Amino acid sequence: MNYKEEVVKFSHILENKGYVNAMEGNISIVDRNKNELYITPSGKRKLFLDEDMISVIDLDSEEQIGGSFKASSEYRLHKAALFARPDCNAVIHCHCTYLTAYALQCESVKIDCCTAFLAVKGEIPCIPFGMPGTTEIANGLENALKDKNVCLLGNHGVICVAKDLEDCSKLIEAMEETTKTFVIANQIGKTKSIPNYDEVLSRFGS
Repeated sequence: MNYKEEVVKFSHILENKGYVNAMEGNISIVDRNKNELYITPSGKRKLFLDEDMISVIDLDSEEQIGGSFKASSEYRLHKAALFARPDCNAVIHCHCTYLTAYALQCESVKIDCCTAFLAVKGEIPCIPFGMPGTTEIANGLENALKDKNVCLLGNHGVICVAKDLEDCSKLIEAMEETTKTFVIANQIGKTKSIPNYDEVLSRFGS
């Protein structure tokens, strides 16, 4: 796999969707054989990234060993997420509007009126605020990602993990669009829970 190519491709996709921009959001994929993290650089518009601009960090030493620009300061967040989920190799941290709106309220998102949220077992948790660019931002992340792939970062944004960037992007897109629809539906009226939701949820996870 060309890790840099993957990061560039999904960086372009996510900026086109408005989920990331020059100042917010970062995307990474890990080579677990070498324990190297390929991550977007700091302060660069994702839409204009090329492979030479992708930063490479040795996760053992936390030293940058590749890339023409400084790595995102959020590499520690990505490292913590990948440590929490050794079955996952990709991380997307973004500020998509509707999920981030819940994060700014420091509230978990629980949606039981449609089937899409079955993919996150009915709820996306929110961990408390931690200072961006420090290890504090990941406080509580390991527990939150234990049986979830998406987590809100209080007063900040959202993080998603998956086996690759394709699955990661699909999941974050589905959760953002479902949350958007949920907010609009509640402006129209009151949403209705799926009948016997707990049973449906237990069947989905079996």
